[in-house]
Amino acid sequence: MKTIAMSLLAVMFSVAASAEPEVKGGPEELRRFLHPKDSVVSIYASAEQTAYSDMAIVNLVFTTEEKSLSQALANNSALRAQVSQQLLAAGIAADKINSAKFSTSPQFGWFGSKPSSYKVINRMAVEISEESHLKTLATVADENAAIDLSDTSFKHSQKDEFNNKVKQLALKKVMQQKAFYESSLGVILTPVNFREGGMVRAATRGAAMMEGVVLSAQKAKRTVQDAAMSYMGQPKEEASFDEVEYRADLTVDFKIEPKAAKN
Repeated sequence: MKTIAMSLLAVMFSVAASAEPEVKGGPEELRRFLHPKDSVVSIYASAEQTAYSDMAIVNLVFTTEEKSLSQALANNSALRAQVSQQLLAAGIAADKINSAKFSTSPQFGWFGSKPSSYKVINRMAVEISEESHLKTLATVADENAAIDLSDTSFKHSQKDEFNNKVKQLALKKVMQQKAFYESSLGVILTPVNFREGGMVRAATRGAAMMEGVVLSAQKAKRTVQDAAMSYMGQPKEEASFDEVEYRADLTVDFKIEPKAAKN
């Protein structure tokens, strides 16, 4: 009798065990079965904003050549001091005028190993914020063959403010899309993650054109059209020379939940 009861219990346990679902698969499949992943949707938006550069850095290159190194150095130093005084008189602050380290290069003649002369080159970077200052620098370069305007770069003093502004605009677009999908689909979207694309701050085509004009003034023989063509590859509509374009890319991940789950 006892043996029969034990047999019945064994049969009952085997039937109960066979009723349980059998779970098969790899570790990732088992993880998804035990911990199902929430439904997540990603919303992307980008924003652009155009600003205007309010500063420029103009580089002047001073080149002096003499038979002796000491004389070449002295002439270069005197020329830079003279130009500095001209710039100060024009209203450019002293802390906006910066000279780089000089370099020398011996110039050899056709015969012998002794240099026939020495060349000293120094660069002066001048930060300006007015058009009249640029005219002063151009005049300085035109009046002395030993001075060249090498290049000009434009700066925008409100870079951080505009970076934040385009991010806010991109986020606003994302939230507008979020509200649209919630009202249209009857769901609740809860932010769970976000990703920023690389912040882009680039001079517009007009800024490159302006640099071409400056180079033309120093005998580079480039016209405004040439500068634009080399920069963009083909002509396009005109743009202001001091424009700077800011761009932000933003992706926000939202967890999707039915509205009923929130009530």
